[in-house]
Amino acid sequence: MLKCKLGDIATIKISNVDKKTVNTERKVRLCNFIDVYHNWAITREMKSLFLIASAGEDEIKKFTIRKGQVALTKDSETRDDIGISTYIADDLNDVLLGYHCALITPCTLKLYGKYLNTFFHSKYMHKYFEFNATGSGQRYSLSQQVLNDIPIILPVLNVQEDIGDFFSLFDREIALDKAINHNLWRLDHSSEVELTRLVYLLNY
Repeated sequence: MLKCKLGDIATIKISNVDKKTVNTERKVRLCNFIDVYHNWAITREMKSLFLIASAGEDEIKKFTIRKGQVALTKDSETRDDIGISTYIADDLNDVLLGYHCALITPCTLKLYGKYLNTFFHSKYMHKYFEFNATGSGQRYSLSQQVLNDIPIILPVLNVQEDIGDFFSLFDREIALDKAINHNLWRLDHSSEVELTRLVYLLNY
């Protein structure tokens, strides 16, 4: 079992795609901080729930989300909300990762995306993110260097696959329960989009 830095086995890009719509840019959908925070995985069935915005061609090239990637919250008002990850389970054309998040593309010969997502949800990593977050009482952040230097415990690839696949099934049920409870609490104040999200969760 090896230990290495994430930047040596993956490409990490910090998104700068905001929620604005500009007439001269192409319309896209955004997978935002809240989508990353509340979902163990992002799937094609969720596409219609994402916010509509716009982006330039360079942003589209860099931040369109693809199967096998992992998205991570990198900015937040509290340390507890930094370093929450989700696995990108499908290719989603014209869906971009929004700002306050980082998009991680593993080297597939060395790192399995589902394993990385599972690893990020460990207490080991939560402590790493809390300790290395910089900022004051209003905003905390993980720098590009901190993300590159994340220490990854790296089993051989087939073991990563076994671990990632197992915990994806196990933790998906926990994440689903949390998301349903979150939406039920907000039900009286929900918009049509929130109600659609709840129906999706109940039937997924």
